[in-house]
Amino acid sequence: MVDFETWTEVHARARRGVGKRKIARELGLDRKTVHRILRQTRPQPYVRRTARPSILAPHLPYLERRADEVDYNAKRLFHELRAQGYAGGYEMVKLAVRPLRGARAQREAATVRFETPPGRQAQVDWGTAVVWLGDQPQRVHVFALVLGYSRCQYAEAVLDERLPTFLACHEHAFAWFGGLTTEILYDNPKTVVLRRDAAGTAIHWNPTFRDFAEYYGFLPKLCPLYRARTKGKVEAGIKYLKRSFLRGRRFASLADLNAQLQAWLRTVADQRVHGTTHEQPAARFPAEQLHPIAGRPPYPFPQVDVRQVATDCLVTVATNRYSVPWRFVGATVEVQPGPGDALRIYHQGTLIATHLRPEGRHRVCADPTHYAGLRVRLPAPAPCWGAALPPEVEVRDLGVYAAFLEEVAHG
Repeated sequence: MVDFETWTEVHARARRGVGKRKIARELGLDRKTVHRILRQTRPQPYVRRTARPSILAPHLPYLERRADEVDYNAKRLFHELRAQGYAGGYEMVKLAVRPLRGARAQREAATVRFETPPGRQAQVDWGTAVVWLGDQPQRVHVFALVLGYSRCQYAEAVLDERLPTFLACHEHAFAWFGGLTTEILYDNPKTVVLRRDAAGTAIHWNPTFRDFAEYYGFLPKLCPLYRARTKGKVEAGIKYLKRSFLRGRRFASLADLNAQLQAWLRTVADQRVHGTTHEQPAARFPAEQLHPIAGRPPYPFPQVDVRQVATDCLVTVATNRYSVPWRFVGATVEVQPGPGDALRIYHQGTLIATHLRPEGRHRVCADPTHYAGLRVRLPAPAPCWGAALPPEVEVRDLGVYAAFLEEVAHG
């Protein structure tokens, strides 16, 4: 609404020949407002129009229910609404999703602190830092396991986060505490879970890790997706370790770092008064009801070789080559020894091929069923599975496979 003085001033300036753009700039008005005033012969009060019902209104309940399920993807919601008869544009959907996304962010910002009873839960996570080892900087990975009740912590610096290292650090932590908790919480690393759904009802565990957990008898738990703060105890422990121990120190070697780290854990970290419990972790530790591991031998970790499947559907292990189903060409697979002379090949935790190791070197072990479904017939290499191995395994020239794949590509 424009007052009488503003209306008069706009008309007065216009009569003096001042341009509409300049009037708008000098009076701090929108140019459309200046145009409207100059069309009026007398001041007219602003009348708010009655808002028309939005064509999106009937679809708002669906948006509110569905938005979180698709991670507030406005483009996807727009296409779903169009399939339901929505005739409006994408911009209207995007504007409607924006406050819903904001409400989600606000909910996630609010964290409910929870405490676990003695012996119930531990939390595991990784941290990284660049430290001086000798006379050069080196990036190290810090494994940390924190007991949820007492806040006692085990930590170890290593050079990678691969599965063998990950499990070895667990065993060192179990030995450090003399036992383990009923459950351990993780933030969905691939060393623990290969894939899962958002609800946590369909979890595909890393098979080796799952076997490790069963061997020691603990229950692995996962943080909700995109909610890493659920494991806030171990995250706080890692931040404290970096700030109080790593910062400003130099170490002669990785072994020296870990020796000093263990001494710091005993004499500093466990002896401080914790900011949440207001007690020393060492004072609370005797109440932890850990499951003892005394006398249990280390987990028999299987040797795992990671390989990429070649275009001839074969993977190479120790000079010999073994087939997998053709649909895994180009994929990364894990090769593990099985019972006896067996060799097993996994893709993302699923067993896709089993072979017996052949006698000799530079052998090709191919299962003809692995090539089934291709549009051309592949001469089957000599099989290397079953109760007994043939005395001689045929070695084929790679040109056979190259010609076969060329024919498939242009078939």
